Amino acid sequence: MNSFRHWYKQYHKFSKKDRNGIMVLSILIVCVIIINILSGVIKPKTNYDYSEFERAISEWEQSQGANNQEYNILFRFNPNTITPAGLDSLALPSNVKRNLLSYREAGGRIRSADDFRKIYGMNDSIFDAVKDFILFESPREVTESTNSSDELQRASNYRETNAVILKIELNSADSVELTKLSGIGPVFASRIVRYRDLLGGFYKTEQLLEVYNFPEETYKSLEGKVDADQDKVKKIQLNSAEFAEFLRHPYLSREQVQAIINYRNTNGPFQSVNDLIQKNILDSLTFLKIEPYIECR
Repeated sequence: MNSFRHWYKQYHKFSKKDRNGIMVLSILIVCVIIINILSGVIKPKTNYDYSEFERAISEWEQSQGANNQEYNILFRFNPNTITPAGLDSLALPSNVKRNLLSYREAGGRIRSADDFRKIYGMNDSIFDAVKDFILFESPREVTESTNSSDELQRASNYRETNAVILKIELNSADSVELTKLSGIGPVFASRIVRYRDLLGGFYKTEQLLEVYNFPEETYKSLEGKVDADQDKVKKIQLNSAEFAEFLRHPYLSREQVQAIINYRNTNGPFQSVNDLIQKNILDSLTFLKIEPYIECR
């Protein structure tokens, strides 16, 4: 007690300004001590979970790799007859593809490897990579390039020998089989298979036109060469399918799927597929498109 009185008397010997300074300094010292104690108790969070971000990056890189592989493909082709869609699948620089099409549109024809080498934009490294894949011989070219009766006869024999039309069933063919069709390169074959899987199968050949960037002229060239077996179409069960299964189908929007689920939860099972339009759940256009893919049991 005496020591405190002594300290108090000594404290008041200082001027008011000095006492205020001592008080502020004391408070700062106490704050530093408290902060130092708390820093040992409260540890900042230094470890962050980047797993979700890394997963997204990995998926993106894989998709980029898949896309690059689609376009990094060489296959046998005829420079005089390959379609623009076929060129899109071919691993050639875009300027060479454009110049080839321009040359053909101007009436030019590629009759030899040397002619192809002269396409503007072609260089030795590109030509060396692609030269073994170039085709020239076809009955039409033989007819146009010569007036020899012997060669005309050979062309006629070729047509008769190959008169059987290649016909492919769209719901069972793999991408390799699809590339056998004129104008279908690896890129479009891959897109057809992916879209077929989303649909659950093609129920008519005209659905090929729904494939991303599929040219109408290519579809017309396939007339009589492809068909769609409706028995192979996978059906969605109207009364038991989950939200995600409906939403996966390219013909249905999120709002339409939600309307189907809401009606089913409120009113019980659908009595028939026609309820979708009779109950104003789907518009008539959507109903006509989705009807082959839905069944009600």
